[in-house]
Amino acid sequence: MRTRADKNHPSPVLTGEQVRAILIERNAELGGAGGALGGQAGGGPAGRRGGASGGRMGGRLGARLFTRLTGLTSALAVPCRDDAVARVREVLRPLPYPYASALPESTSPRVLGGLVGAGAFGMNTAVVQVVWYPGRAEVTAHALEGIVDQRTAAGAITTLDDALAPFRRIG
Repeated sequence: MRTRADKNHPSPVLTGEQVRAILIERNAELGGAGGALGGQAGGGPAGRRGGASGGRMGGRLGARLFTRLTGLTSALAVPCRDDAVARVREVLRPLPYPYASALPESTSPRVLGGLVGAGAFGMNTAVVQVVWYPGRAEVTAHALEGIVDQRTAAGAITTLDDALAPFRRIG
């Protein structure tokens, strides 16, 4: 499997704008959590609220200005069985509300989507979309990368590949 993700990589179900918006908001959430922690330490409850607000704004602005959307797709020889689908659902964190409804409820091909922590210490989030075709699953991961490429998309695919290893078709 390749480890370098591509810019302008196609998204199978969600649009590129939706994927980018999800990742920017996730970055804002993490910035808000970090800001709240620092604000609480320095200024108590009022500092926590102010730090969270500033952290969210900084996380969102930084993600918009200083990152690029990258993506990677890998085909896994895993048939669409109920236990394999359940394992993928265990690994993926749900997409935020307005975007989760964008995934079709079809069974052929079956589509799942969610978030996976990857990159350095699992702190960079990837949007993962799994589309099952007869006899295989195509896993597409998108992530925001900054100056230092953490290979987040490749890490997210590896996480799903490891989770689906027991269900892999041999031969």
